[in-house]
Amino acid sequence: MTVVPTQETPRPALHSGRWPLPSGRAAVAGVRGIVQGALRVWGLGPASASLTDRLAPLIQDAVARAGASRSGSLVLRLELHEPVRLLLGEILRPGGEVGGETERGRNVAAIAVTYGRRPVRGDAGAWYAHAFVWPPAPGPALGAEAFGGR
Repeated sequence: MTVVPTQETPRPALHSGRWPLPSGRAAVAGVRGIVQGALRVWGLGPASASLTDRLAPLIQDAVARAGASRSGSLVLRLELHEPVRLLLGEILRPGGEVGGETERGRNVAAIAVTYGRRPVRGDAGAWYAHAFVWPPAPGPALGAEAFGGR
């Protein structure tokens, strides 16, 4: 069954932003503040702290790996798709051919986090987050410990 929305159906709000990151250690240090600030501005309330705790280390790891392999600046792009509770992060190396496939930048790593609140009997529930990481090059696989053991 295919459902086609009518023209009167409002499109869900998409929050997105791009932040330039300097090269080296300064890029890794600034990631947490960028993520936390964006999630607060986008109105995630109590979920913003938990999502920052999940997302920032993954982005910091990708930025550190990208910085170790090459010098130059990076760009962090975040997108929040609220109705489906999906947070996307992408680390890009700026530059590329104008009008070409790489105009917006070359993908260094991509991260997707789904989140929500799991109901618990007699309680308000517990927040959960599941993260998926697509590293740029073959490297060590991220085990459950990378996601807080969950």
